[in-house]
Amino acid sequence: MTALVRYLLADVLRTQRWLPPLLLFGAVLAMLNSSDAGPPLSAYAGTCVFVYPVAVWLTIVIATAEDPVRRTVTVATAGWGRVHAAVTVLSGLATLLVVILATLAPLLTQPRSYPLSVIAIGFAAMTVCGLTGVGVGVLCARPVVTQHGWSVLLAVTLVFAAFLFGQVPPIGNILGALGRDSGIPTALTISAVCALALTTGATWLARTLGPRRT
Repeated sequence: MTALVRYLLADVLRTQRWLPPLLLFGAVLAMLNSSDAGPPLSAYAGTCVFVYPVAVWLTIVIATAEDPVRRTVTVATAGWGRVHAAVTVLSGLATLLVVILATLAPLLTQPRSYPLSVIAIGFAAMTVCGLTGVGVGVLCARPVVTQHGWSVLLAVTLVFAAFLFGQVPPIGNILGALGRDSGIPTALTISAVCALALTTGATWLARTLGPRRT
């Protein structure tokens, strides 16, 4: 699995399609922290809003880095299950890097004090939002959705839908809990279970549909 993840990483880096989401992430993160971002939990909630779509975008980039012909060769060598598991793992690692940067940014730029407990909550909340983005990204990429236009449309729809339904997990209830500064452990637990189920189910679906769409 490690060798497969490294191969996929090299292929993703070669395409340079990872640059737009990371550059946009860096620009927005700098803007959010260029002045007083407000109370720490609220500041982390604002960053959660952006980590989610960035994770979706990065996952789609990673899942579609290989063209269909090269992907066929890869799965013939490693198998559908391992390939799609590696896509999810690499997407998770890329999202974790984004989450770490987003967690550390206010510590270096904000005048307010960030207690360790608040940092841990912010990291956990962004990790759950990022994991949700990985699951959504897998659902919106090949082989689940094979046309680029439909992939983009579905991804945008699911990103906006997560913010339209109030306290619905795994995104809405985390943002609500951070904004109220209450019920955070419960919200994180429920959302983490939902995000893990979504990502696992999306990976299974991609593995199942892959052989049928080659």
